[in-house]
Amino acid sequence: MRPECKMKAKELYECFKCGSRRETGGTCECGGALQHLGRSRDL
Repeated sequence: MRPECKMKAKELYECFKCGSRRETGGTCECGGALQHLGRSRDL
């Protein structure tokens, strides 16, 4: 179970290729896709 997120005002995206985090989605500078951290990543 995930801990409750305290950051509710901003959206956060993470690149699973290099680990970089940003406030906007799209493609990372390394070429990886930025995934929204607020959505479930479970398969």
